[in-house]
Amino acid sequence: MLDQFFREVGVRDRGVSAVPINVYEEEEALVIEASMPGVRPEDIELSCADEVLTIRGRSSVPDRDYLHQEIYRTEYLRRVPLPAGCSVDGAEASTELGLLRIRVPKPRPRAPERIRIQITRKNSS
Repeated sequence: MLDQFFREVGVRDRGVSAVPINVYEEEEALVIEASMPGVRPEDIELSCADEVLTIRGRSSVPDRDYLHQEIYRTEYLRRVPLPAGCSVDGAEASTELGLLRIRVPKPRPRAPERIRIQITRKNSS
């Protein structure tokens, strides 16, 4: 079901390419790796709304008279649903050799809370 959602969330519009991603879990974080060849870090935009991470990027190719051209300017877009409770406040992103890596901290399990039960006794007369 999650795979189907990722396929549906990927974008395949004219002029926009879906970003291929890998998603895996580490002990304390969800890790998203996105392949964005030719995209400089300053041309990447990350945002999050309603527990959906949006990855946008733009590669550039110099304008010149090519004898043959197969590499074009590309707009990338991908929306990735995050598990409930993940907080992007502590998220970190880095990029190296065309691979964007985003680490989103997983929510820490809350310790069970004790509920004090108050016993009321009636005096019998």
